[in-house]
Amino acid sequence: MKEIGEVYVYGRDRISNIGGSSGSRFRKGGRLVLVPYRTLSVRTFDFPFGSVSAIREALKIQYSSISGDREVEIFPVVHRREDRRFSGSALILPSEERASVEEGISGLGRSTIWPLPFAMAAEVGGNGAVLCLDEEGISSALFVDGVPVLYRWQSRSRRSVDQELRWLLDYGGKFDFDPSDSVVVDVSEDGERLAAKARETLSAFPSLGSYSLSRKVLDSAIVLETLGKAVGGFSCWFLLAGCIFLGAGFIGGVVEREKADTIRSRAEAVYTDAFGSGKVRDPLSQARGKLAELTDSPDTRSLEDGLRLIVRSWTDPEMGGGRISVDTLRYSSDGMELIGTAEEVSSVQAFQKNLKINNDGTVKLGDIQQVPGGGLRYSLEVRWSSL
Repeated sequence: MKEIGEVYVYGRDRISNIGGSSGSRFRKGGRLVLVPYRTLSVRTFDFPFGSVSAIREALKIQYSSISGDREVEIFPVVHRREDRRFSGSALILPSEERASVEEGISGLGRSTIWPLPFAMAAEVGGNGAVLCLDEEGISSALFVDGVPVLYRWQSRSRRSVDQELRWLLDYGGKFDFDPSDSVVVDVSEDGERLAAKARETLSAFPSLGSYSLSRKVLDSAIVLETLGKAVGGFSCWFLLAGCIFLGAGFIGGVVEREKADTIRSRAEAVYTDAFGSGKVRDPLSQARGKLAELTDSPDTRSLEDGLRLIVRSWTDPEMGGGRISVDTLRYSSDGMELIGTAEEVSSVQAFQKNLKINNDGTVKLGDIQQVPGGGLRYSLEVRWSSL
C-alpha cells in the first residue's frame, strides 16, 4: 500500500466514510477500512526464516494449544532482517470475525483493512499507546518503532478510558514509555482526524502498509511467494545449465584449437620434409606454389613440341589418300586437343595411330560427326606422358 484514498470505519454492521481521497486513490481505486476488532491479538516473532507460509505455520503451532478447535487466521509482516534472522509482528484473528467483517464491507469492493488504532501510530511517533473509542468499546494498541506489539478491545461497560490507558502504560513500561506517548481518539467526533493521521502513518511507517486483514490479500501474498520461489529455483537451474553449456563450449573450443594446432604442426613438418626448411606460413598454399613451379619447368612439353608431333604424324604414308585437316588446336601443359575435318574415318584412325606412335602419352578419339555437304568432323585428345 503506497497511498490512501477514501477512509471508512466499520462497526456495528455500519460503514461510515470519515475521509475522502484528497486527490489520490488508494491502490488505484481501493479503500482503507478501519475496524475495531474484538478478538484480534498481536504476536511478535523472531525466526531464522522469512517465508510468510513458514511463519504462519510456526505461529499456528504456538497458538494451537490456546485456540483449541477455533480456527484462526495469521497475518505476519517481517519488519527487520538481521544476521539471517527475520523479526516482525503478526496479527492473529479468528476466522469467524474475519469473515464477518469481510462480508460486511463487501459492498465497498476491494479494500485494505486495518485495526482501528493503526491509523494513529504517527500521532505517537511510532512509540506509544493509542486508544480509539466508539459507542461500545475501546480499541487500543501499543507501538514500538512503528511496529505493533499489542492490541486488545475492551467493553466500555467494564473499563473506563483512564483504566485502560493506565493498564497500557503499565504494560508498556518495559519499553520506557512516557505517559505523554499516548493518544485517545473518539471515532464519532474525530473522524477527519483519523483519516488524516492514517495517511501520515503510512508515510511515516510504510511497513504498516503491508498489513491487511483480508484473506484475499493473504492468499495473494502466499501465491506470489510460491511463484517467486518457483521462478527463483528455475532461474538457478537455468543459470546452472547455462554455466554447464558455457563450460562445455569453452572446453570444446580448447580441444578444437589444440587439434588445429596439431594439424598445422604436422602440415608444416610434411612441407619441410618435401620442400626443405624455410619459413612456413601456409603449408597448403606454399605447396601448391611449389608444385606450380615444377609444372612450369623446362621438362614440360611446349607448343613447338606439339606442332612437331603433328608434323611427324601427318607425313606418314599410312594415313591413306583421304583428305584430312586440322582446323583447331588447343594447347595446355597437360596436352592438346585437335579438331578438324576428314573425308574418311580411316584417315582419322590412321592419324590417331601415328600420334600414339610418336607420343609417349595417350591419344583418345572423341566424337566423329557427319557434316552437311559430306565429310566428317572429328576431335582428338592428346595427353603428354609423365616425365
